[in-house]
Amino acid sequence: MAILKKREHSTETRLLLESNDPVELPPAEVEEKSLIVQFDSYKPFIPELLAVLRAGSVAEPVPVMLDGSTFAIHGETRTFWVKLWHAGADRTRIERAQVLGCLPSTRGVQIVVGEEYDDEEDDDLVQEIEEPQQTSEESQN
Repeated sequence: MAILKKREHSTETRLLLESNDPVELPPAEVEEKSLIVQFDSYKPFIPELLAVLRAGSVAEPVPVMLDGSTFAIHGETRTFWVKLWHAGADRTRIERAQVLGCLPSTRGVQIVVGEEYDDEEDDDLVQEIEEPQQTSEESQN
């Protein structure tokens, strides 16, 4: 006798967030147990990511990944590289989030290469780096 299995209800499907452009994320329900971290060293920063996802944010594609599904989400002190699976198209519930990277945030940092720094207000923050002076013994070698 064959066993027949009837589907009395449909299961929710997870929708992987994919885009080549930044995506506006609305405030979403997300549980800590829904997050999977690549390395244990990321775990202390998970509350910051949860706060950002729960408040809503912008997910920016990570250009070096080239997969269209890895996004940078900027927290207050960290930038997280994540893959997100939502419960529905409205993106208000995150079923799963995989944290692939957790980097110190560098937003707002400006690096000037090969130019003089002109801002008089911040001159005290700029330190000149001098070439080490050669001693007479080093110049003879």
